[in-house]
Amino acid sequence: MPTIERLNLDILGDRVRQQRKARHLSQQDVAGLMCIPQSWISDVENGKRLHVEADTIYRCCRALGCSLDYLTGLTDDPTPPKRPRSRKATPVG
Repeated sequence: MPTIERLNLDILGDRVRQQRKARHLSQQDVAGLMCIPQSWISDVENGKRLHVEADTIYRCCRALGCSLDYLTGLTDDPTPPKRPRSRKATPVG
């Protein structure tokens, strides 16, 4: 049975710091946007977190304006993909 890789928290921390600084935000600013303690941001950036919950990473992506794939190291492009617009169904008649 193949093993599944774990999330590399060092990459996550580096990317959170990079995005935060690129947006000229303090740790306190990001924490306020995410409704979490500033110490969480510090711990992530300094590699002191042992695990991170998916909803917290999602909120971090929203606060920093980047994609989850970027924060987790799956891509080097921080730009979130554009969502396709839903089309209204044309009535059949």
